[in-house]
Amino acid sequence: MIHLDYRSRMVLFNLLLYTVTFALVVFFAVEGIWYSSVSNVKTNIEESAVNTELLVEQQTTGAASAADRITWFSSNAQQVAEIIGGYSNGVVYLYSLDGTPLNRNADTEPTNFLKAEYEKCADSDRSVFSIRTINGQDELFFMTPLEFENVRIGYYANVYSLSYVSQLTNYVVIILLICGLAGLIILTFLIIRFANQFIQPIKDLTRISKEIDNGNYNVVIQYKWDDEIGDLTEVYNQMTQNINSVIMQLKGERERLGSVLASLDDGLIALDQEGNITASNSYLKTYFGVANAKTIYDFTYQSFLRDIFDSLKRHQNYISEEVECNDRILLLTGSPIRQPGLEENYMIIIRNITSTRRIEREQQKFISSVSHELRTPLTTIIGYTDMLKRRNVQDPKLLESSLATINREGHRLVRLVDDLLSASRLDNLEFSVRRTTISLDVLLHDVVDQMRVKGWQKEIEITYKSEPDLPLILGDYDRLSQMFINILHNAIKYSDKGGIIDVILTGEDGWLAASIRDYGTGIDPAQKDMIFSAFYRVEEDRARSEGEGGAGLGLYLVKQIAEKHNGRITIDSKVGEGTNVTIRLPVLEADGTQKENGNA
Repeated sequence: MIHLDYRSRMVLFNLLLYTVTFALVVFFAVEGIWYSSVSNVKTNIEESAVNTELLVEQQTTGAASAADRITWFSSNAQQVAEIIGGYSNGVVYLYSLDGTPLNRNADTEPTNFLKAEYEKCADSDRSVFSIRTINGQDELFFMTPLEFENVRIGYYANVYSLSYVSQLTNYVVIILLICGLAGLIILTFLIIRFANQFIQPIKDLTRISKEIDNGNYNVVIQYKWDDEIGDLTEVYNQMTQNINSVIMQLKGERERLGSVLASLDDGLIALDQEGNITASNSYLKTYFGVANAKTIYDFTYQSFLRDIFDSLKRHQNYISEEVECNDRILLLTGSPIRQPGLEENYMIIIRNITSTRRIEREQQKFISSVSHELRTPLTTIIGYTDMLKRRNVQDPKLLESSLATINREGHRLVRLVDDLLSASRLDNLEFSVRRTTISLDVLLHDVVDQMRVKGWQKEIEITYKSEPDLPLILGDYDRLSQMFINILHNAIKYSDKGGIIDVILTGEDGWLAASIRDYGTGIDPAQKDMIFSAFYRVEEDRARSEGEGGAGLGLYLVKQIAEKHNGRITIDSKVGEGTNVTIRLPVLEADGTQKENGNA
């Protein structure tokens, strides 16, 4: 292998680079001239084809049918070709639908002169261009179908000689070669003349520059001559010292800044005016899933960040916005950073307020739930007191019964308050159940009597029927009363004024089935599986009675109470036809126990 010194390699490399560059220039120049010339020819020929269509269309405007237009075209093809050929480049040929030449220009050529183009054009239903060499000359062949109102009447063809394009290309190549040769001679002379003078100092500086580029800022250039190169080496030495000092300072500042940013509980983005990120912390990846972001535009799917940045650039002083991102609620705060004499920068703080907002919503739900759960016993108490006051009841039995109901509802109200207070922790809505032997028939009688007061307000009649001699159950009287009151409360709420609610108690092979049937609005199938969830509420417009919008805890407690009693709850509902809620509770066995599990 031939070993070349640095000077020779530099000379050879520059000459080679020049040669390659010149060759590429010549190649692209020739290709550009050829492509531009051929494109112009194609454009002119396509315009000629369009003119042919326009001429035929003009001459056959009164044609009765497509067949008449085809007949006219075949009969007048010679005249059309002469007219079009008068202002068209190349030789015009007109062909019939079966590929037969129709004008005399075609008579000078073989019948199959444009056979290949015709077959491609007929098969593809589009224009065909091709370039072929005939007798040492490049020829451009073009053929396109002639159609009017989606009916083909024939074909237009044109044969154009590209000889002038080849001549032009050859002329340009000769000129470029002459210029390139002259440039090569001059370049060679200059490279050889100055290579020896500059090569060694440049090699030294290159070596030192590589060390600096690799992070070695302690390097010193040794140069003994007091000339321009000596001045340059001294500047290099001073520059490396200054750079090394500045880098150490920046490194310390960066470490301190990194510690501060890492200690923050919020995400942070510092930006310059171009949107480049100058400082950030790890929360960007946590919140947005974007690692090693360099600019604000790297957050492809977080357009709200770019919107805040754009607003700050428009000189808005403060921006605060809540967004939902990746199942989080984020509070974004943007503000400019202005310092005298420095370019304005921007800061965006990202705070995760998901827990805060969730707590706020849960508090609101809890407050609404308290109102919902307390409304029923209060309504009963108020209804009975109003009745006693309005009617001036003298009947001791009725008076005693009413007072007993008021007293019972008062005690139940106290228990509801205790339950709702214990339910302030949404993840633990637990409550105790004190089981005793209960007649579900008697319990439903009491509940229906209480809720009739509520039904009277909407002129709703509540009926109750039960089978005779039903077995007892084991359960908590107050809890079960609460369960059925909640169900009847919802039935009244979603019933039309003057409607009917049927309560039926039957026995079913070890179970008692209590059915509460209303004929109101019904439940949307999409909501059917969610109505027993804690704090779930159906649409407000379904609560037809003013002030009857629930908070979503009532039916949740219904489900909890039923499950505490090993019961089952089913719902059958159709929108516009009403809802039937069935509670199945296990009967008391002969040994005094209750079924723990089973299928209703």
